[in-house]
Amino acid sequence: MFLVSYEFMLFLLLLTAVYYLAPKRFQWILLLAASYLFYLCGGPVYVVYPLVTTFTTWFLARKIGTVTADARRHIKEMKLGREEKKAYNQTVRKRKKPLLLLGLFLNFGILAVLKYMNFVLQNTNGLLRFFRVPMEFYAVGWLLPLGISYYTFQSMGYLIDVYNGKYEPEQNPARFALFVSFFPQLVAGPISRFDQMKEELFAAHPFDFRQVKLGAERMLWGYFKKLVIADRLGPAVSVIIASPAEYNGIYAFLGMVGYTVWMYADFAGGIDIVIGAAQILGVKLPENFDRPFLASSLAEFWRRWHMTLMQWLREYIFFPVSTSRLSKKISVLTGKIFGKKASQKAPVYVANIVVWLVAGIWHGASWKFVAWGMANCVVMLISAELAGAYRSWHKRFAWTDTKGYRCFTVVRTFFLFCCLEMFEYYPFTTVFAMFGNMLTSSRISQLFDGRMAALGLSASDWRLLGVSVAVMALGAVFRRFHGFREKLDQKPVWLQYAAVFGLFLVVLLTGAYGHGYDASQFIYNQF
Repeated sequence: MFLVSYEFMLFLLLLTAVYYLAPKRFQWILLLAASYLFYLCGGPVYVVYPLVTTFTTWFLARKIGTVTADARRHIKEMKLGREEKKAYNQTVRKRKKPLLLLGLFLNFGILAVLKYMNFVLQNTNGLLRFFRVPMEFYAVGWLLPLGISYYTFQSMGYLIDVYNGKYEPEQNPARFALFVSFFPQLVAGPISRFDQMKEELFAAHPFDFRQVKLGAERMLWGYFKKLVIADRLGPAVSVIIASPAEYNGIYAFLGMVGYTVWMYADFAGGIDIVIGAAQILGVKLPENFDRPFLASSLAEFWRRWHMTLMQWLREYIFFPVSTSRLSKKISVLTGKIFGKKASQKAPVYVANIVVWLVAGIWHGASWKFVAWGMANCVVMLISAELAGAYRSWHKRFAWTDTKGYRCFTVVRTFFLFCCLEMFEYYPFTTVFAMFGNMLTSSRISQLFDGRMAALGLSASDWRLLGVSVAVMALGAVFRRFHGFREKLDQKPVWLQYAAVFGLFLVVLLTGAYGHGYDASQFIYNQF
């Protein structure tokens, strides 16, 4: 069952009716049943994987929680001194650590086997051919369960939080199962935290017409991004990036910008649908985008784009790695060779490299995604090294504090992100060749040499895309300065319904429904 389907709309409509008519104490049970029904529609066999993750994580978290509770009780009863308490806590962590490592190994192992086995086999075969070994491994035909990267990261974040004592483990396995499998966020996130979602999922939710209306509006805005922009633009962009030898010069530039707009409209549109569907049911999910194309630096951009993933990477990888024993050893070794200043930066460098390596691998089992992650890492580290120069620049020149310069930095960041995205769809060496060709061989006349017609979009499609992207951009600006939905909610009822019905007609009449591609799929489904 896809988010862009009549089946999903009927499913959500029926669930909403039953959900608000049912006794409040049964609402979370209905959500759990609906979530597993949603998952079963993708194939009954794949329910096994989230069930394994759910049960093992719940069981191990309870075991860890029991050890923690016993330790706290022991400390309270024995009235240990500061040093004794410290030594005892270290012993307790050693007892809990095998349980944590077992959960991480098992669940990340399932993810690794299902998602990366063919990648490993392909590279192994390449090495065997290089060394002329007469042996070859055949690719496996496993299909990825829906949302496996999302529910695995979410579950392992919970397990780590319980290990660190941030909150008590959930005692009810069914309640924890709902946290893992809540159906709106299975497709494309966001990645939630248990302490944030516990009250949202299990509290009683009386019918609130305003929240249902706002949720439906949010879903409609998501369908506009997905159907009118992403699914119209996607096939044309796919043609460009699939044929770098034919579509070079100014087409490489169009493909670069088009890919970024396509990916944003598709991903952000999906998140709007997800958050809107949850809001209809009274559940508030964390935001995943915060107007990323208004960012003035790449670091700020990544604080605004796919926010829940970046927060997860920062909290569960960056901080642990930067404070690990290995980082400290590297810091000491770096200090002996390059001095104290380099020693202080070494743990941050190591943590950034690990974070972006994981981010790249998370996005896909391909060296292209590894290259994409490392390219982002290099730019981020160079920017951090130049931070002092930036500050001096801003102090010296007053015009760097103007709105015009701010606009320049926003545009600069957008194109920098577009350039880095090229690593996702071109091989590593092709990226630099296409970038050089784009800078040296782009001519407006190339748009009229016949290749544009092969992209499958008519003149009216291009005009509609231009207007729609402008509307999407204005929507972000309104949200930043005025809050468009909130402003609209204060207007007369007839104006509210006229605006919503107008957007509905735009989606209905101009949405791309079949163009030789599957309009129900989302780019981030593969992640």
